[in-house]
Amino acid sequence: MLIETERFTLRPLSVRDRDQVVKGLNDYEVTKWLTVVPFPYGPADFDGFLAFLEGKPAHEALAICKGEGVLGVIGIGDSLGYWLARSHQGQGVMTEAARALVDWYFCNTDADTLLSGHFHGNKSSRNVLTKLGFLSTGQVEPAFCVSQNKTQDLVKLCLTRADWEGRT
Repeated sequence: MLIETERFTLRPLSVRDRDQVVKGLNDYEVTKWLTVVPFPYGPADFDGFLAFLEGKPAHEALAICKGEGVLGVIGIGDSLGYWLARSHQGQGVMTEAARALVDWYFCNTDADTLLSGHFHGNKSSRNVLTKLGFLSTGQVEPAFCVSQNKTQDLVKLCLTRADWEGRT
């Protein structure tokens, strides 16, 4: 599975991505916004994640690549999730990658809705989701953040197929 955007390629995460992913996630300013990612993050954590992905659809974890560089990871399992190395934030990378994956998702599945969420205070992630048309569900759920070792408020958002198809 490959998804091409104007600037990036989304492709299945693989063992060759280990060093770049470890470097990107071994940054507390990135992991503090993620639920299941530990800090510090090491090669064994990456290998465990790859093992977890075995047998799952490719769209659950795609490397966001520019040339040979891995900028972050995006995927849709039960919901849309993503992270981006801090050095690539604020450049429209995630919005472009997420738009492409959401488009692929609604074109290749029968799903009527797509869920996502962000920890309260993660304005960057919320901005990505609202640019894509996600709307608040009105639900805030407690979710454990491994890197912070505490429960945080997770703000839930939803995007419907009708809203996605009706965007301008």
